[in-house]
Amino acid sequence: MKTRTNFRLPKEHGAWAMLYVPMIVGLLVAAKFPLRAIALAAAATFLFIARESLLVWWRGRSRGQKQESARRAMLIYLALAALFAAPLVLINHLYWLVPAAALSLALLAINAEQAVRREDRTITGEMIAIAGLTMTAPMAYYAARGSWDMTAAWLWALCALYFASSVFYVKLRVYSLSARKEELRRQTWRRCAFYHGSLLVGLLLLALTGKLNLFAIAAFAPIFGRTFWFMTRPANQINLKRIGLLEIIFSVVFLVFITLTFRIG
Repeated sequence: MKTRTNFRLPKEHGAWAMLYVPMIVGLLVAAKFPLRAIALAAAATFLFIARESLLVWWRGRSRGQKQESARRAMLIYLALAALFAAPLVLINHLYWLVPAAALSLALLAINAEQAVRREDRTITGEMIAIAGLTMTAPMAYYAARGSWDMTAAWLWALCALYFASSVFYVKLRVYSLSARKEELRRQTWRRCAFYHGSLLVGLLLLALTGKLNLFAIAAFAPIFGRTFWFMTRPANQINLKRIGLLEIIFSVVFLVFITLTFRIG
């Protein structure tokens, strides 16, 4: 706890998975692990850590507070991110990393502004954050291969869709515990059902048309199972540690089968 506070590390454990799982997927699908992949991982990590200091500084600024320590930490982490990212562009000539990083930064900046307004926990806010974090999948794929193709876009889309599932699922679990928010629970149930139903139908159509293979459906199978099971058999209590452990296991399953989707398919 003290280390996290001193170094201003992000508090959201799930966000770390959203950062690193797509990155590992991108490298495994590329099937190459050059040294520049390490530089990309370091740059992405420092950029992600800088977000925590950015939030503290941004909130303080909106309230008329200077927050100089947060500003200093943010600039240090951003400088470290730039230090590791610069050789990728200047030496390895991975020029497409520039617009990809700019897009990721823009999405995270929007999410930071939403956090200041206390809107970052909305579905829209969390989806924007997920879109920014999962950019590590196409960036890692591109950095490893040295060239850009549609596989990178597929990886981003699939990773973002996978992690977006947790937004609807967790909100449903939380609101199901409150008897006083019955209408909100029903609304969340409908949104969760629509998202996962649409995702399942979409994946089946892509498999039937040959765009993806059955490994892609297997990658999403655990989250479909846990979501549809809870929707039909809701529990009256929530164990956050158990949910967190299961989400880690599901992420590993996703990582393995999405890799097989592109390596074998």
